[in-house]
Amino acid sequence: MPIGRVVEGRGGFYFIKDGDRVVMATARGNLKRDKRLIYVGDIVEYKALHNNEFVVTKIKERINFLTRPPVSNIEMLVVVFATANPQVNYPVIDKLIVASEFKNIDVAICITKSDLVSEEALREQIQIYEDIYPSVAINGVTGEGIEGLKKIIRGKNIALAGPSGVGKSTIINHITGGLLSETGDISSKTRRGKHTTRHVEIFSLSDGTNIYDTPGFTSLDLPEIDITQVREAFPEFRDLNHKCRYSDCIHVNEPECAVKKALNEGKISKTRYESYCLMLEEVKKWQR
Repeated sequence: MPIGRVVEGRGGFYFIKDGDRVVMATARGNLKRDKRLIYVGDIVEYKALHNNEFVVTKIKERINFLTRPPVSNIEMLVVVFATANPQVNYPVIDKLIVASEFKNIDVAICITKSDLVSEEALREQIQIYEDIYPSVAINGVTGEGIEGLKKIIRGKNIALAGPSGVGKSTIINHITGGLLSETGDISSKTRRGKHTTRHVEIFSLSDGTNIYDTPGFTSLDLPEIDITQVREAFPEFRDLNHKCRYSDCIHVNEPECAVKKALNEGKISKTRYESYCLMLEEVKKWQR
């Protein structure tokens, strides 16, 4: 039975990339009866019918999946934010990162519009993440930094996520050689990119990289988790968690807290710690 990856889905039809060819298929009746949704990114078995049409017969086990947007098997999420215009919202960025940790998705950081701030200010933003995740700063106009991003994502199934207007479509254009040809400059009225993705599509590159182009990928929902699980989603806390006086320390008001000590010594980013505290409050609200 042939096997391929679903690279696009429209109106009940699924486009499956199998090597150098792409076939259009529908879902087999048993998948519909079982209400098995086919996501872009799924590895599927399919077969040809006698009338030269194709049908998906089986969905292979997924590494992970997201329901908003409906995609599967993402290996890395490139979290994109701009140095300015729009102003970076670190709690939103860090929530994206934490949700990725719980979804078993690797994270990379891409900072755009590097030309809008001083080198010192850019350095401060990069330093927040570079010791935790692969990080790169780029200039979408000149393409500076794009080669560094290509090295980070090469051979992986990746998606870009971040606020509107930070240049995600411009990045994809640079990487793919202009496949999103309708991308324009930032709108002067809305400060948002003129290209708007309306459906999910995967662009496959010759180096084995698969890029998920997704609509409105600005946030991920946190799963229902316990307070103590939040600290595990911050990699810079992990080596310190067992050094606290209390094994269940959540690094807020407890005495002899190794994380608070590292924070006061400048070894942990203040913005990351503030994001952590906000997430703790969010989880506490769920549990009430």
